[in-house]
Amino acid sequence: MNGLHEQMLAAHEARDQKALVTLYAAAADGANDLDAACFFLTHAYIFALEAGVPQARDLHARLKSHGREA
Repeated sequence: MNGLHEQMLAAHEARDQKALVTLYAAAADGANDLDAACFFLTHAYIFALEAGVPQARDLHARLKSHGREA
């Protein structure tokens, strides 16, 4: 996950919200437990809302399916 972390830092620095959506969703997919996955999903969801991308709907559904209403 080290490469992913570096990509996240670069995307934050570049203020690339679309990349952040993808990267945080990928981190959620690779997380070792549900709390960590939902942490990353929440961030991906917020960036998706800010960027106005259609993935926001799917990310919200994933959070709801885990009992994490956002």
